[in-house]
Amino acid sequence: MTSSEAAELLSSANVTLAEIRKAVHHLPKTDRLVLYDENHINHRSAVGKFFEALVYEILLSEAEPSDKIESIAAKLTDAEFIPYDKYSPDGLWYSRDGEIRFKRGKKVSSEVDLLLKTSDGTRIFGEVIVNPAGTKGFSTEVESKRNFLSELYGSDFEFLLVMPVSPKRDLKCLSEGDACAVILDGDKMYQNVLSSEVLKRNLSATVSSKRVDGRVW
Repeated sequence: MTSSEAAELLSSANVTLAEIRKAVHHLPKTDRLVLYDENHINHRSAVGKFFEALVYEILLSEAEPSDKIESIAAKLTDAEFIPYDKYSPDGLWYSRDGEIRFKRGKKVSSEVDLLLKTSDGTRIFGEVIVNPAGTKGFSTEVESKRNFLSELYGSDFEFLLVMPVSPKRDLKCLSEGDACAVILDGDKMYQNVLSSEVLKRNLSATVSSKRVDGRVW
């Protein structure tokens, strides 16, 4: 499976209300409130976090029946936080809010939004963005992360970019083998569920045989 096939898997997915609810529940309660308040100064930030969580939930759902995806690194509320130890070996280290970060030389040096491994051994890292216009310097950032991950894991990486809108021009951040997935208006899908459905209810984690702790991914 290639990054392009993973992109097609996401782009062609029929997003369910269950996935949307799960995505909202990955956000802290303060961010859930802000998500439904379009006039709040932090609303756009909450929207970005929601879309990132939604992509993760869709990927888990679409990967479950597929024999092409071997594993997906857990993140957000699915991730197990362990207090930071600067003396631990270089590698993945979750932040307190479950973001996928990497440490090298006793400090955090990189962060990615998605990590998945295909059944044929292809490793893919992903970035989820809401505003394609705000990507100045993004190509350099992607290549820096690719080089770091390739060095850390001793294998090549493909890149997957996920957006809620179709790109209007060629994306310079995509190299040969990379791909872009579009979940149309995915950043607005929280509007399909009432705030009362997600602000008070507690939801259990999505059952998935493909989700693994990022430290053993």
